[in-house]
Amino acid sequence: MKWTMTTVSFRYHLLSYAELLELAAESGFQGIELWEPHLLRHEAEIYRHAEASAAGVLPVRVLSAYLNGTDFTINADKWARDLSVKLNHCRQLGVPVLRLFTGTMPSAEASEETWRRWFERVGQSDRLAQQYGVQIAFETHPGTLLDRAEAVDRFVQAIAAHRWRQIGLNFDVFHVWEFGVPLDCLQRWFPHVKHVHLKNAMNVTDQFAMANVYHPMGVYGDLAPLAEGVVDVEPVVALLQERGYDGAVTLEWFGLPSVRHFREEIGFLNEQLVKKGGATAS
Repeated sequence: MKWTMTTVSFRYHLLSYAELLELAAESGFQGIELWEPHLLRHEAEIYRHAEASAAGVLPVRVLSAYLNGTDFTINADKWARDLSVKLNHCRQLGVPVLRLFTGTMPSAEASEETWRRWFERVGQSDRLAQQYGVQIAFETHPGTLLDRAEAVDRFVQAIAAHRWRQIGLNFDVFHVWEFGVPLDCLQRWFPHVKHVHLKNAMNVTDQFAMANVYHPMGVYGDLAPLAEGVVDVEPVVALLQERGYDGAVTLEWFGLPSVRHFREEIGFLNEQLVKKGGATAS
């Protein structure tokens, strides 16, 4: 497993890309999840870092991007072009995983026709992703097609049935907890997990909603360190280790970021690996 810092933690900070990399390294991360607005803001600098391939520079392990797959007012050609731009960034920067949401339609509102059309787009995504050599991970998230266990089951069954090689899940432990038992769900979906988000809160909360997270007056009092929230993170990390998961595990922190906080969180995560007799993440 590769402990990964998401740059969205610094969405309100005017930091250069080099400064973000330094903070990640100082905090003990093994890579970063690059928030798409940061890519657009620092594109020239990010490409210079990628071309330099400087020793010791943390790799970008995930590009966290946005594309509404359930907005069918966007025609197929434009949607494919928009996706190709993101995939091309990943290829050029050596980023193995592109994180997307399914869109902004909840599964409870989705008709059979919606699922059919979305699956067509997923199949198109798989073909494009093969061309670019990138994995696409769709996130389990409220207000999307993947907001209930039954809906995620349907998605992973479709992956297997269609033999989509580049398509999988971004397993978000808190959001899965909101609709199910994370350990049970992870056991069921593991072969299709391509990325993991770890975050926690003191109680059921709407503070992870995008309307709060990206609002300049957003509040974050319910958010909690991994060890202190309502979700039992330890067995999830243990199962990932047991199954030999070697991808990125992002600490998705939306509160006030600090090196001290990140070091404490990574210390907690490494303790879980040691408990199971394994080495710390590398």
